[in-house]
Amino acid sequence: MPQISVLMPVWNGECFLAEAIESILCQTFRDFEFLIVDDGSTDKTLAIIRGYRDSRIRLHRMDHGGIVQALNFGLKQASARWIARMDADDVSMPDRLERQWMAVLQNPRAILCYTDVEEFGAGHHPGKRARSPRSRAFMALTLCRRCPISHSTVLFHKQTAIESGSYQANERHAEDFGLWGRMLLAGDFIYIPRKLVRLRKHDSSISFSHQHIQRELTGRLCLKHVESFMRLEKSDARKACRILQKNPLGHEQGGWFWLVLICLTRLRWQSPELWAWILKETLKRISPFRQHS
Repeated sequence: MPQISVLMPVWNGECFLAEAIESILCQTFRDFEFLIVDDGSTDKTLAIIRGYRDSRIRLHRMDHGGIVQALNFGLKQASARWIARMDADDVSMPDRLERQWMAVLQNPRAILCYTDVEEFGAGHHPGKRARSPRSRAFMALTLCRRCPISHSTVLFHKQTAIESGSYQANERHAEDFGLWGRMLLAGDFIYIPRKLVRLRKHDSSISFSHQHIQRELTGRLCLKHVESFMRLEKSDARKACRILQKNPLGHEQGGWFWLVLICLTRLRWQSPELWAWILKETLKRISPFRQHS
């Protein structure tokens, strides 16, 4: 039995597929199987995959049913206890799996490990990346605002993912965001602050072609996470969500202090990292008032 099952669904991915496959086959960590689920491709995808003669590759072909179906099929087929996700248009650094494997071995409570990314490609727009959470508490709060984890970077515990409901069809195009919120209830997430995956940005990517659906789903999942992590009624959860999503100067102080004192103190977990962020955000909101006083 391999230590890791690398799971890569692909649908009509001939443009970038070879580079993605080779980045996995060239890993310094060798004890893995490579599950490639072809979701009914009609281009040269199948021929490209079959062109590799590596015993670690396990190819499964299915009728086109979408990424959620392909991912859940792959989860069931995986032999290993740990799943490394890979998208067919991204590139893993050679030491990605080795570093992630060592990280989860050193943290017995870990159920998921993710890394930093290097964005590239024609659709890449350089900009400052938001800070990635280090603690469970700050991860929970961040999941109430946005998805801080790039799907192609994760190594997660298979059984925990299944027990958390696996990927869900009603969350398609944000299926990873929903799963992370459910999995966080079961254990710790580990962040490796190294760019171990190159994340390709292009016009045919899901995040670009379905960005409006993704934005709507993200808002719905943020609300769900607020309800779950802060244990709030729906009306208060909606109010908390609105405050968290606004610009620091976009609302009155009263709403922010209500969020801090009533909602954030109810978060399931607490950490110095969380309260350092709260202090920083609070200072942003009171500074303009100090300047005008």
